[in-house]
Amino acid sequence: MLTAKACIVFTTGLEDKVPSISSQLAADGFDVCVAAADQETVEAAQAGGALIPEDVKSCISSAEICIFLIPTLEVECVIAAAGYAGKLGKKIIAVAEEVNSLPQVFDDMATCVVSIGSKSLQGALRGEVVWESPTDNVDGKRNIHRVKCQ
Repeated sequence: MLTAKACIVFTTGLEDKVPSISSQLAADGFDVCVAAADQETVEAAQAGGALIPEDVKSCISSAEICIFLIPTLEVECVIAAAGYAGKLGKKIIAVAEEVNSLPQVFDDMATCVVSIGSKSLQGALRGEVVWESPTDNVDGKRNIHRVKCQ
C-alpha cells in the first residue's frame, strides 16, 4: 500500500511550527517531507540561477498535498514555490501568520487558508475546505469578486 505524501514549506521564524503540523500529518498516515525556504537557501539557489531550491522542488513534486507556512512579510521563494506547486496541480494549504496579508498566489491557488494556531488547522489537513477570514471566522467558502463582461 502506498503512503500519501505531504510537503511542508517554511521559512525562517516559522520552523517551530513544523513539528506539530508534521506530527498531525504523520498521525493521519502521510509520509512528510519538510523544505526550508529561508534566505540562505534562496541565495544559494539564486547563485545557481534558480529561484526555487532543488530540495524544495523535489519535496513539492513528490507530494500530493503542500502546506505552506506563510510569514507576515512576503518571502519570494515561498511565493515562487507556491506557484510551482500550483502549476503541478498540487493541493495547497496556506497556514499564515496573518490571513489578511496573504500573498495573491495563495488567494488564487490555495484550497484552504487558516491562521497559525487555528483550531481549524487539523480539519484543513484532513481535507476539509476551510477559508478563514482576517477575523478568524471560518465560513468554508471564498468570496471571489468577478468582473462581468458587458
